[in-house]
Amino acid sequence: MNNSVNDSDGGNSPKIGSELPTPYERVSEFHEEYSDRAHLRLSTTHGERLREEYTREFTESYESSAPREWDDPVKGQEVVRREAVTWGTAVLRTLEDYADTRRTTVNLEKGRPSDPEYQEWSVQAETRWFASYQKRYYAQMKGWLRELCGGKRPSGEYTEPDFENPHVALVTLSASSVPNGDRVGPVEHERVRRESWQDVYHTLRNTMRSKGYELGDDWQYDRRSEPHAGERGGGLNHCYGHDHIVIVVDGEVDATDFQPVVEKHVETCDWAGETAHALEKAIEVKAADEVEHLAEYCASYAAIKPVDLLERPIEYVAWASAVNAANVKTVSRSDAAKHAATADACRQRAESPQCDQDRDHAEEIIPSTRRGYELECAECGSPHGIDQDQTLTAARSPNDGPAIADGGLVDRVEQLKERWPSARAGATVGERPQRRRWRLAIEEYLKQNPEADPPEILGQLQLPPDAREVLAEIEAGIDRSVPVGFERPPEWQVKSITVGEEEYPASSGNGVTMVETKLPVERVYEESVLSERDDVTRWRCEKTNVAIGGPNAGRKMAGYLVKQGIKHPWVIESLVVIEHVRGLNSI
Repeated sequence: MNNSVNDSDGGNSPKIGSELPTPYERVSEFHEEYSDRAHLRLSTTHGERLREEYTREFTESYESSAPREWDDPVKGQEVVRREAVTWGTAVLRTLEDYADTRRTTVNLEKGRPSDPEYQEWSVQAETRWFASYQKRYYAQMKGWLRELCGGKRPSGEYTEPDFENPHVALVTLSASSVPNGDRVGPVEHERVRRESWQDVYHTLRNTMRSKGYELGDDWQYDRRSEPHAGERGGGLNHCYGHDHIVIVVDGEVDATDFQPVVEKHVETCDWAGETAHALEKAIEVKAADEVEHLAEYCASYAAIKPVDLLERPIEYVAWASAVNAANVKTVSRSDAAKHAATADACRQRAESPQCDQDRDHAEEIIPSTRRGYELECAECGSPHGIDQDQTLTAARSPNDGPAIADGGLVDRVEQLKERWPSARAGATVGERPQRRRWRLAIEEYLKQNPEADPPEILGQLQLPPDAREVLAEIEAGIDRSVPVGFERPPEWQVKSITVGEEEYPASSGNGVTMVETKLPVERVYEESVLSERDDVTRWRCEKTNVAIGGPNAGRKMAGYLVKQGIKHPWVIESLVVIEHVRGLNSI
């Protein structure tokens, strides 16, 4: 597997002479191997969010009286039911979309047609299911681990480890697909399993902090989802997802250190069992130097392989269709892990003859706009490996020499860019009259008192705290009388999309429309008086004189009313009456 970020080989084209299976062949395989799953709906939960194309809508016509006799009546269509498609249908739609994407080209343009340097370029469209995308994921993981644990880059140069004593933990979190004896839909399973993550994350962070490790500086993580498949997954959960968290810690840790994390998942996820999350099954810890190929070791857990989706195991394809329908992310990383991977890519670009980048990572530093950081690499924008306690002037200075005398021009240009981030060009000269008066007063005082410190200067001149910034500019040699400006080169943007032989203009949206499932019984129950009175143990329908009682009387009555053709929540209150309330006699 190529681990270079500069790999330009097409990652999704089959070898010459090979033939990929069709979407219909893979769907047939899913039905044959997992018939009990293929006919399941993705979710049977009311209010489940899905991509619109993975749902079916049922509408009814309505007509309401006009408010005034000379007005026309209001007519329209109302969605009375919206349900998820079956898992087998989702597999087919995912693979058909994937096949279309393989035939899709994204046409880019740089600048305007009237610009002398106007350019056009076309690239193969890509989604997260493409082999080329998986290659980059693997390269990013390898780069991240190389920055933290050390290792050779594709150029042969060695990256010194950022961590002195790196240890790698692999934590697995899963959930049962038959929690109550009945198999649940894959999207519902994905949502329930993921709902524990916020609590799990806080437990992980607090556990590490209690041992003296701070997120970013002392430990980082990479969390990825993959399907159950093979001997590790167990046949019962095949095609359903689970999570692997790769954690790198700068210090000696063992499996027991992460036990509270797994226990929190079992506690907060109703479908997570203790047996599947036993210490020896859910947690594995190794010193980084004990693993010969660290990235391959981690990637083997996270299903990162440069394989075409049509050639993936059917369990992977089924899982991919579920997360695709729910439009959920399958990867999340700590910010520091992203920054480290970006820094590794920056080093590789500087070394590659295929790239026009001359400076190495952090060779030039600029002010950072990232929250929690002061400085970042001018080439890649990553703050990784950059001392955040130094000043920008010190960062640009030789180790043993005086500060670079640029008159603060670089700082002023960067400030100007930050003020107008969307401008193609800009310029400025001078400053506000108030700041000019402060500057003249400070410069005159320093001529008479060259050894004066900032508090003395501001105090003697009776200047406000804001004048401290002017004083800092004077100390840095910034001359506001010198005009500065910038010109941003045009950036690449999407011009059009070509699918097969047809070209379509670029649209502003991302093309994904999310809708919620709408199940009549749950809708009638949740949006009416039936759900507002938990204490009612018996309801009666005045229209049919049928009474329904016992546990969940409200939901049972909702089911009965829907069977009678009553699907609108706003009419329920006029149809039902309370016959019995818990703790009281009939009323």
